[in-house]
Amino acid sequence: MNPTLLATILIALAAGGPPSGPLPAPASAPTSGGKGKVFLTQDEALKLAFPKCEIERKTRFLSEEERKQASKLAGKGVDVESRVVYVYEARRDGKLVGTAYFDAHVVRSLREVVMFVVGPERTIQRFELLSFAEPLDYVPRTKWYAQFVGKKLDSKLSLKGDIKGVTGATLTATATTKAARRTLALHEVLFPAKKRG
Repeated sequence: MNPTLLATILIALAAGGPPSGPLPAPASAPTSGGKGKVFLTQDEALKLAFPKCEIERKTRFLSEEERKQASKLAGKGVDVESRVVYVYEARRDGKLVGTAYFDAHVVRSLREVVMFVVGPERTIQRFELLSFAEPLDYVPRTKWYAQFVGKKLDSKLSLKGDIKGVTGATLTATATTKAARRTLALHEVLFPAKKRG
């Protein structure tokens, strides 16, 4: 892809671009600019998550039934709008170590882009904040984002469950939690447990 593509995508996201959901393939991007900030490019996030791994990007196309199934699994108020999903599978010595998903969503009126890595045990293995177009005052501390690690798709993955809210950043907490549920729901639809082993 053109090295400037992600920069264009992130600018579009900050302006309220595509609907919530998976983000296109990685490319290079500036480290800051405009409103908010770009913390990592997709390439940088993948390298941090999967050192010394072979990473394969796959484009998956959901049927309308699968899209609805993912929305249902994600839970009330969490929509899966796109039927195109980009999956990044990382292997070390031929063994799957994790699957990454990028999610772009609105926080207040501008976008946040995050990466969740789903481990072989079907829980969130890692989180990275790539960009945040809202004022940086609304970015929770790293410790808050760490709450997602180890979580699976159940009732505990919610602000009424194990995810603690953030004073002054309630909308960020809500949007990020929905993204986590959407990611795990997509993973479940794309890789059902009986097929993935």
